[in-house]
Amino acid sequence: MTHLVFGTGLIGGFIAGGLLHAGIDTRLIGREKQRKAMHNGLTLSDLDHNRADIDPPTFLSTGAQDDESPDIRVLWLTVKCTAVQSSIAQISTIISPETVIICCQNGFGSDAPIRQAFPDNPILQAVIGFNVSEQGEAHLHRSTDGSLVIESFSELNSTFERLHCGLLPVHLTNNITAERWAKLQLNLANSVNALSDIPTKAMTEDPYFRRVIAALMSELLDVTNAMKLPLPKLTPLPAAWLPKIMRLPNWLYLKLAQKTLAIDPTARVSMWWDLSQGKQSEIEYLNQAVVDHGSALGIECPLNAKISELIRKVEQGDESIGISGPELARRLGIL
Repeated sequence: MTHLVFGTGLIGGFIAGGLLHAGIDTRLIGREKQRKAMHNGLTLSDLDHNRADIDPPTFLSTGAQDDESPDIRVLWLTVKCTAVQSSIAQISTIISPETVIICCQNGFGSDAPIRQAFPDNPILQAVIGFNVSEQGEAHLHRSTDGSLVIESFSELNSTFERLHCGLLPVHLTNNITAERWAKLQLNLANSVNALSDIPTKAMTEDPYFRRVIAALMSELLDVTNAMKLPLPKLTPLPAAWLPKIMRLPNWLYLKLAQKTLAIDPTARVSMWWDLSQGKQSEIEYLNQAVVDHGSALGIECPLNAKISELIRKVEQGDESIGISGPELARRLGIL
């Protein structure tokens, strides 16, 4: 059974490394830069000091199948939301109708083109509950707590369970929708981190940034409560507690976070990387998704709408990142 990881950025590279570490036959498709970086192998590590050195992975030379190409049983789609649509043409040359496609994107909406393009294929969702940073060439580091949460699928569950280890905790679920909303609650902080232009841990230690995040999360909880959808714990703390924790006085928050919310000091989110490099972000699938789902239920989410618009202005060159906590809170009308 051959697995193919389509997209070998930080998340894709880490998942590919986890598959190979588990002894699962795995191929990769990624950019030439990533292929060259992994020419001598791949190193995985995490904030708990686990480490694995992986032999050089095998990249498919082209997207097209030929007589020597493996039969791809599972395709892990790990590109960003903004690259899903453009990936479809190449994916169609790789897979068969029996290939299981696992969509690993954040938020909501990016899987729709995949489901439309491949209506006969089994399509699963996975939630990446952790951040990955690059510690050096071909050295990928899981920089926060969290698991790889995969939608349960009887034919593959034993394979998924093989993946589980200290470096890559894996959890199977029969309620992937609730898991996705719980992850989106955490991902709402991505826009704040991108605008702050500082590492995630430093951002969460600023009480003004935390007040903004708490307000964004509270709007999401209004939406999920209206949907009567209880959210699972993706952190040691219940989802409903997170806005309250974010609003605690700094001395108390820092004491509590030290025990329950492990974040590597170097961790940054992908939206920061996108904005700092002048790329389009995933805001439409994250904060804007909360606004859209809320609107369908008759619930207004004005702060998620405002921060979505602010991110768009940065993308268009009309705003810059590096906004302080007090300034961001003021501009969103929280102060």
